[in-house]
Amino acid sequence: MKWYFQPPSDGDGAERDDDDDSAPGLLGLPAALLERHGARVLDPGRAGMVDGYPRPRATVYRAMTLLVPDDLLRDADFIAAVNEVLRLVGMELVPPGDDRDADLDSDRADQEVLNALRRLPRPANLVPLAGYRRAVDIDAWTALQTLRAATVPENPVREDEASADQERVTLDKAQVDRIELEHLLIGSPLITGSPAESGGGGGISGGSGNAGGVPGITDSYLFDGDSRTPVTVLLEPPPRGSAGDCVSRYGRRPVVAVLDTGVRQHPWLGVTANAAGGYNLTPGGFVAIDTRIQNDIAKESKRAAAQGGSPRQVITDAWDDPIADNPLIGEANDALGHCTFIAGILRQVVPEATVLAVRVMCSDDIVYEGDIICALRHLAKRIALGAPDDLAAQVDVLSLSFGYFSESRRGEMMNSGLWHAIKALISLGVIVVAAAGNYASRRRFYPAAFARQPVPVGQVPVMSVGALNVNGTKAMFSNDGDWVVSWAPGAHVVSTYPTDVDGSRTPELRIPVNREPAGHWPPGREALDPDDYSAGFAVWSGTSFSAPYAAALVTRSLLEGAERSGAGLKLDIPGDGERRKRAEAAYGNLPRSIG
Repeated sequence: MKWYFQPPSDGDGAERDDDDDSAPGLLGLPAALLERHGARVLDPGRAGMVDGYPRPRATVYRAMTLLVPDDLLRDADFIAAVNEVLRLVGMELVPPGDDRDADLDSDRADQEVLNALRRLPRPANLVPLAGYRRAVDIDAWTALQTLRAATVPENPVREDEASADQERVTLDKAQVDRIELEHLLIGSPLITGSPAESGGGGGISGGSGNAGGVPGITDSYLFDGDSRTPVTVLLEPPPRGSAGDCVSRYGRRPVVAVLDTGVRQHPWLGVTANAAGGYNLTPGGFVAIDTRIQNDIAKESKRAAAQGGSPRQVITDAWDDPIADNPLIGEANDALGHCTFIAGILRQVVPEATVLAVRVMCSDDIVYEGDIICALRHLAKRIALGAPDDLAAQVDVLSLSFGYFSESRRGEMMNSGLWHAIKALISLGVIVVAAAGNYASRRRFYPAAFARQPVPVGQVPVMSVGALNVNGTKAMFSNDGDWVVSWAPGAHVVSTYPTDVDGSRTPELRIPVNREPAGHWPPGREALDPDDYSAGFAVWSGTSFSAPYAAALVTRSLLEGAERSGAGLKLDIPGDGERRKRAEAAYGNLPRSIG
């Protein structure tokens, strides 16, 4: 396998402003997908501007919600002032409620971490102002810019904008600058469609290419328009040591948290179908879930939907579904099997680990920023509290295979709630690995682009990972730039895929007259069925699969450190300082290159 860290291209550690790249972002998402998730594309050519704030970049966001820090949501005077300003545009901000997680008030953990978690943002809904006598277009960007305009001292309200007797409210700029759009993030398995054109879903063009039959630049990664295809694997699952052996050698099993689509049935992962619905997990199997975190995500999302944040797809459990958003057509969703495939990569490279699968992504490849921050907040809280038998409290590595292009410039991203959530985990000694994205762009793709954000001495920065071809060259679809710090295999990767997925596509040729009666084998004669994954394996391409390979390498480095005699790096040694020491050693001992 190929792998390497990429040194800064300027040779002196300086970074370029890659945000000057012209790629416009996720502008090609289909209208039906945007409607399903209550989202809009921010077009810089049409976006409202405010004095003192730069022109935005293109992005995709939920139209009816803003991400507001929890401490501001609990400040009644601030919310009253915000709503007084939003009256100008016929909107009102509805706080999500006063049901803060009581565990955040614990005195059993690092108070600096818990304070940071208390300040993380939550989704707050925008609704029409009661009694407003005009039709209102509920738009989060308009609301955000209206709040920003209210921070500008020299911006008097004209009489045609508000009643002459209305006293102008001025908001604190530092507080308003902590309010954000709730971005739509997209997973990183797609390499079809073009970010620079109005059609397609994401990634660079995989179509017919130039006129005259010249192949497109990503045709080699596709199988009849799809970047995944079924394959047969003739290997036994990699041997996995017993829990007792792991305790003896390493202190415990390492735990890799994967925030993604959730899992489905596969024997390598210890996941089986439940006849009553959902799935069962083998005790001590390779994959585990956390019902408490899933319930917390569902609770926050349901509350947002109930308070006017519709349309919003609420993630209610840990299982990857539905197979198809349109059951009348039956085409398998773009990200279906995504987490199962990622878990299989980890199973191949570091079989001693346990994967904690946390579902935040819909099977149509969409993730809400609010759901991610919620999951990260609860994960960080559990690690900080450190209950000895709590699997979530033992997370060593976090693998993220999704992202978005921000409307904000690099410096402004220091205020991002997503960054503060990730930074809390880093401070607890968790190694965070993120996919660089598949848009063939130098434009920063977050959270991977947080790799260039500084962290304190003794902590490990975010590991952003681009995709390599089979021969070790950079994959044509992969994003690139000084913010991509490492590279790993991501083209035509083979891994586990749910055995209970059989989409609506059919073989090009089938001979029905040769079909055998039920119970006879083989059942008939036909060409390859392009979306029958009952054999349990697939070939797939994307930086989505580079990131878990890198996560597996750093996990393996953790195990090597834990096994070294006298190193004091056993995984069961408690404390934030010990976790940070293990993380720094594992990161520092990673090979600079392989292959």
